[in-house]
Amino acid sequence: MADESKIWVGRNDERFGPYDEATLRAWIAEGKVEATAMGWREGMADWQPLHMILGIAMPPPMARAPGMPAAALNNDLPPPPDMHWALIFVIDLFVGGLMGLIWQFVQASWIKKIDPASKATMWLVISVCLLPVTWFVMMGVVLNRSLDTPDPGLGAIMGVMSYFGLFFLLGLAMIVFRYVAMFSMARSMREKLPAYGLVPDIGNVTLFFFTHYYLQGQMSWVARWRTTGQVNPPAPKGVFWILMAVWVGFAFLVAMATMLAVFGSQGH
Repeated sequence: MADESKIWVGRNDERFGPYDEATLRAWIAEGKVEATAMGWREGMADWQPLHMILGIAMPPPMARAPGMPAAALNNDLPPPPDMHWALIFVIDLFVGGLMGLIWQFVQASWIKKIDPASKATMWLVISVCLLPVTWFVMMGVVLNRSLDTPDPGLGAIMGVMSYFGLFFLLGLAMIVFRYVAMFSMARSMREKLPAYGLVPDIGNVTLFFFTHYYLQGQMSWVARWRTTGQVNPPAPKGVFWILMAVWVGFAFLVAMATMLAVFGSQGH
């Protein structure tokens, strides 16, 4: 078979192949490749799902019979956590972020059900374990009274600076491991949900800024699809940026008002 007739397979912004049709059909039948994965061959204007390229009939969505409860739809998918992201955020405001910390493990637990190879829980555990270590190092800075002397030596200054450096590195590592967990969960959703017939649209930039709140919006969208079969309206994304714009605008106004008050009092 000529290379022009072979098919490239796209996944995670990378392309693999090309493969011949017989190989791809066998892989789809064995479950190694999702029929909904995107493919492309020479002469095609754009990428399309493999089942369209290969002419594979996809099973129609299960219709709900009269009297059948909505929860019977898409029952093969384990039920994802379905608390509204805004409620998690409000509770976080009152408990200092503890709710969000716990909820990330709830999210990782569901991800483990759809992707047994996921290591998101491990990354979260490492991040949480670094938290007390980080603050222990910070207490070393607070308790170190070497700089209280009128003329501290260079050694004392370097000792305190080393504490600050270690505190910064541990804090940075804690944040990095948390982000690794977030993006690991997003990757699992992108790779595993198409096998159930659902293709999520998870933006990396939005995930970076809004982490588990945005991820929960995606999971609630999945939960709604699981019970109703509806994908519209899509998972929330723009609302996060609108709220950020409001917050930034409010902070700017407060800063401007403070500056005007300070300079105004100095003028008098």
